[in-house]
Amino acid sequence: MVALLCAAGLVVALVHGVLIAPRLPEPPDGEELGKLPYSTLVTPRRIAALVVLASAAQAALLLPDGNLRPAWLVYGSAVAALIWVDACTTWLPTTLTRLAWGEMAVAVGVVGVLAGDWRPVVEMIVGAAAAAGLLWVFWRVSRGGVGFGDVRLAPLVGAMAATMGVTGWLSAMLAGSAVGVVWGLLVARTRPAPGTTRGFAYGPALWAGPYIALLWSTSCGG
Repeated sequence: MVALLCAAGLVVALVHGVLIAPRLPEPPDGEELGKLPYSTLVTPRRIAALVVLASAAQAALLLPDGNLRPAWLVYGSAVAALIWVDACTTWLPTTLTRLAWGEMAVAVGVVGVLAGDWRPVVEMIVGAAAAAGLLWVFWRVSRGGVGFGDVRLAPLVGAMAATMGVTGWLSAMLAGSAVGVVWGLLVARTRPAPGTTRGFAYGPALWAGPYIALLWSTSCGG
């Protein structure tokens, strides 16, 4: 069953990344801001990177709590493809984000059915709302430090982080934010052209937060 789920996750990631993403409409100001066109995403190197990313993300399906597998499946496939697009283009497309929202909503419902208890569903909804609120405040005060696409990504991150409790949620959000800050500083130091308008992808760091928190809690035996 786990092997089938892993295979399904990889297929979903490839469908989102290879079939859907390259056909997305370009944002009006994308070319002006130096955005890489979505149509250029399908190259052997980039597809290989997506395969590696989505394959690694399926490790979460090995968790003892099988009730959470539907949510981790979506997070490691549809959402993985979304942050892959962000890593390639520094853009989180709204259409792909909304598609991931819908798939995660279905997955959260399945989690409740499998668990026979709707408390995990409530916790994931609260975690999603809290993460969205936190990133919205960050977006408002940072004045360009993060894009609004990261605010739309936040509910997906927060929902998964909430499956590890309050401490796990805080750890995931802190870890993702810290990785994002470090990555941003590295990009700023290595940027080839002074004054360039192209930013950096913050979404992958946020997405990695729950995995970092999961790895930490597993290694600590809790």
